[in-house]
Amino acid sequence: MRKLFALCFSLVVSMAFGQKYASYASGPRVLTFADVEYGRLQLKVKSGMYTLTAYTPDSIFTMDYGVDDVHPLYTFRGDLRLNRAGCDSIVFTTSDTIEMRAWRGKNWTPTRPYLGKVTIRPNLIYLETIVKVPVEPYIAGVVEAEGGMSAEPEYHKAQAVLARTWLITNMGKHKKEGYHIKDDQSSQAFKGVPHGKHAAIISEAVAQTKDTIATYSSKPIIGFYHSNSGGQTVLPQDVWSQELPYCRAVFDPFSKKESKYRWTKDIALSDWKAYFKIAEDFDWSAFFAGLPEGRQTHYTIGDQIFKLETLRRHFKLRSTYFTASVVGDTVHLEGYGFGHGVGMAQQGAMRMAVGGFQWKEILDFYFQKLSFEPVQNF
Repeated sequence: MRKLFALCFSLVVSMAFGQKYASYASGPRVLTFADVEYGRLQLKVKSGMYTLTAYTPDSIFTMDYGVDDVHPLYTFRGDLRLNRAGCDSIVFTTSDTIEMRAWRGKNWTPTRPYLGKVTIRPNLIYLETIVKVPVEPYIAGVVEAEGGMSAEPEYHKAQAVLARTWLITNMGKHKKEGYHIKDDQSSQAFKGVPHGKHAAIISEAVAQTKDTIATYSSKPIIGFYHSNSGGQTVLPQDVWSQELPYCRAVFDPFSKKESKYRWTKDIALSDWKAYFKIAEDFDWSAFFAGLPEGRQTHYTIGDQIFKLETLRRHFKLRSTYFTASVVGDTVHLEGYGFGHGVGMAQQGAMRMAVGGFQWKEILDFYFQKLSFEPVQNF
């Protein structure tokens, strides 16, 4: 009986992993322009043809269009409109590249190129655009959006492996909303398939790591990355209270002297005090002077502990790595790095690639005890 139960459990687990991979392999449904509220959208193909299918309350109609046909879509009183006709949703399909832009404020966003099926639907007075993108073009687009300024293939390979690993572990993140992930920093940045200066280099780097993900103890890791460590990465438990054995805090000389290594910010002392809500006569100058050198993860004041990651989000700081001093009526911050500081520092990884490090060496520097396996195993 125990053997039968174990066999059944193993089959259920295998089926669950199989379903997860099948969903991944078919390509993610990505909410595009996620950081923009827009009621107007323009869509066309870069070349070739596309098919438009409009779903109205009473019928469904399908039309084929060519490269010179530009469709302006908009909302009116909460309805999705196509040539003044109200629609529940509109679907565009093509084997060619689709180009889209959204109306933000008083201007159009830059045009973004996509591959895959596009679904547009109303959301209150705005539009939502969801693109079902093939996996590897999506990964290449993430790599470009996250670090397209680099021409270093080994950096792009490292970024591709982390982006692919993140995707396999987050495919269900927004399933209830009708898509898998967003295209902004709350998921992974994605501004369309590669189309910038280093598009060919990025696409080739992604192809050379195709289907490869990072694992620890035969499970996909959470592939944390950020822009610049400021010279010192941090453990995830010091940021989100989540301990992960494959993450480590390392001295990172590769991030130093890069463009996002240093920053400064002045905060009104009154706003600073309002955030902490402690005694009005608390001596902040003495407190700052008594802090140990190096990167802090929290402030301990009396019996209260204040996480600096929460402080960072509140004051929109570039990082939690800073020194502070009181200057008149302000708190002056001298900061280092950009981002949460966990996992791979992108600018540091770029510098490592310039220095001749291979992509596995880059990931092994920022993480520990990783293995690299085919995503099909999961």
